[in-house]
Parts: sequence; structure tokens; C-alpha cells
Amino acid sequence: MNLSRIRNLIVPIFALLISCWVFSRPLGAFALYIYNNTAAYLHQTVRGLKTTKKEAEALLHAEAHAEKLEKESRALKISRDSFKAQAETGKDLQRVLGIKEQFAYKTIVAGVTGRSPDSWHDQFIINKGSNDGIKIGRGVINEEGVLGQVSKVGPTSSIVQLISNPDWRMGVKIARLNQYCILNGNYPEKARLQFVTVDSEIEAGDEIVSSGVCTDNDICPYPENFPVGKVVMVGKDPNEIDLVVEVEYYADLNKTKYVFILE
Repeated sequence: MNLSRIRNLIVPIFALLISCWVFSRPLGAFALYIYNNTAAYLHQTVRGLKTTKKEAEALLHAEAHAEKLEKESRALKISRDSFKAQAETGKDLQRVLGIKEQFAYKTIVAGVTGRSPDSWHDQFIINKGSNDGIKIGRGVINEEGVLGQVSKVGPTSSIVQLISNPDWRMGVKIARLNQYCILNGNYPEKARLQFVTVDSEIEAGDEIVSSGVCTDNDICPYPENFPVGKVVMVGKDPNEIDLVVEVEYYADLNKTKYVFILE
């Protein structure tokens, strides 16, 4: 009885040991396979991460270098544009001084330094003032024609009232007819002539020049016969006793950079 019980215990244990021995070999091989493949994968992953890190560092370096080159390029462009602007300014000054020599009267050269959007067509600021001999009432011209008149003066700058200002009045004459009248600034419309009688022979295309006639306080802002503009329209208005005459200025007030103040 005891022997049978012992045999019943030994047989299962023996069978279990044989099973473990039989199955241990493929399980070991499988475990070794998993281990080898996992190690290889991890190795490849680590190598890949190192490569990615190097590539990322190289990319960051390239981006930093590109940004540096772009900054240098912008700086060079700014310097180039600055030199170009200075060269253009030098050429403009040379040209202006050449024009100054051609005038038969003394002038002071000044640059336009400021314009207000609220008074763009009424006035601008020049970089010369009382320290340079500028006085209120002096005429302001350029090589194309009359621009305006000095209305305010400071030590180093002045304000010029423009001929397009609706408050502007100037003695002029119709060159072909030697007929005197008054030019009235009329922005945003064309300038108009006043006191042109209905029997006048004025025509479109007639040149309007300065009259040379002095105004109040003996201020004579312009020499006689300096160009102002040309007639572009002559008409009649039943509500007006004189002709309606529109004038286009010779001087381009929007592109003026340098002016001449008459002494």
C-alpha cells in the first residue's frame, strides 16, 4: 500500500520533469530569439536617435547660419540703399546749384523737410530760417515756376504757403496780352484768374507769368515774367460778370524736394 502510494507520487513528478526538459529547449530558443531581436532593435533605435540628434544639430546650425546671413544681407542692403540715397541727394544738390547759377537774381537754396497730411496742399516746411536770411513775404520758386511765399519764419526753419492754398492771391499777367489779373489758389479745383473781363481775348494755352507788381508793405516777392502756369479753360458763367478762367500750375507741388527763396 505504501509502495503504491509512493509510485503514484513519483510518476507525476517524473513526468513533470521530462516535460520541463522537453519544452525547455524550444522555450529557451524562443527567449533567445526575442532577446536577440529586441537587442538589435534597441541598438538600431539608439543609433537612429544618435543620427537624428546629429541631423537636428546640423539643421539648427544651418538655420542659425542662414539667419545670420539674412541679417548680414539686410544690413548690406540698408547700407547700399543709404549710399544710393546719399549719391542721389548729392546729384540733386549739384543739379539745384547749377540751376541757382542760371537765375539772374539772388536766391537761397532750401530743402523741403515736412508736410502735414491735414495741410498737404496748403503749405510745407523748409530747412532754412531767419539765421539764413529768410524773411516773411519772400517768394519761393523752383526751376519750373512759382511755388508759394514764406508765411512764417523760425531761426532754422520756415513755413511756405503754397499757390494751391485756397487763400492764395497773387498778381499775375497773361503774357501774350500783357493783361494784368489776380491768380487765386482753388484746391482741389484748378486755380482761377480773377478780373478777366468778358471782352478779353484770353485763350486756352496762354501762359500766365508773375506781374512783378509789389503788394502791401512794398513786398515784391517775384520778379516780373516768372512762369506760373498756363490757361486750360476759358468759359462764361451767367452768375459772374467776368470770364471763368482755369489755370494749371507749371510746378509740381507733390514732387518738390528743393526750393529757391528769392532775396
